[in-house]
Amino acid sequence: MSDLIIVIENMDCNIATLLEQAKRKTTLPTLSKNIHRLLSTINDADMNCQQLATIIKQFPEISTRLIFLANSAWAFPTKPISSIEQACSIIGYSIIKSISFGISISSSFDTRKCPSFRADHFWATSMLVGTGAGLLASGLSNKVDCPDFEQTVQSAGLLHNIGLLWLADNLPHETDNALQKIETDSLLPASEILSRYTGTDYCEVGGWLADQLGFPKVLTVAIRHHLDSRYQESFWEIALLVGSSTAMVAALHKKSDEMPENKQLETLGLSYSEQKIVFKKLSRDYVKTQELAKAMFV
Repeated sequence: MSDLIIVIENMDCNIATLLEQAKRKTTLPTLSKNIHRLLSTINDADMNCQQLATIIKQFPEISTRLIFLANSAWAFPTKPISSIEQACSIIGYSIIKSISFGISISSSFDTRKCPSFRADHFWATSMLVGTGAGLLASGLSNKVDCPDFEQTVQSAGLLHNIGLLWLADNLPHETDNALQKIETDSLLPASEILSRYTGTDYCEVGGWLADQLGFPKVLTVAIRHHLDSRYQESFWEIALLVGSSTAMVAALHKKSDEMPENKQLETLGLSYSEQKIVFKKLSRDYVKTQELAKAMFV
């Protein structure tokens, strides 16, 4: 038994060393530049299509993808769409925001090195969690003291799992093994399986990544702590909203019709029936969001 303990400790040490080496090699100039520009401008809920199009035009890859999507079977336009203004109008603000974040972030990571990483599943999850978190936030009677509360919560949901992109790029073999295990083992939480294979999980490394990029504290907190039900420090409410939406989306991925019970949300004033409304909305959006992710990110 003692020999087995030594072997496990040595494995943990090797994983930790590999993780630290990968972190030291990380450079994120493209992500830092793009995501900061998007975060600082696209969160304005009062922005009209013309203003949004002006921002999007600064990002050629995003513009190209949006024109493609607006002309796809997913959008089903009545006539050809040839401008960003038209694309923004037909696709809608919330989806434009999700796609802009997604393309800006994903362009900085090479997830192809990790065969089990599915971009469509990743971004469908991101968009659904962002939608759910925003809907939960909109139901609160007492808003948390932070600028653009509902938009911030939605952004936190969209970005909640960016750590997995880093893992797939920087620890592709270990992450690939973890994702294969997650696919076949529905009993263990995904974060626990990732920790076993990579020495960390997407929350911890996502929080570290957000720190490196100088994200606002509210986003860093939500990314790092949304699965930690014991977290009660600054912006805990936003972390709770994102974590609650994450649990709802996880249930949908498992084909469950039962909404995960979350009594903590009731402390924020969200009754079970209000939570159920959000869960049903996510359930209705589930298939179409997956189709959108496949159209955009595969």
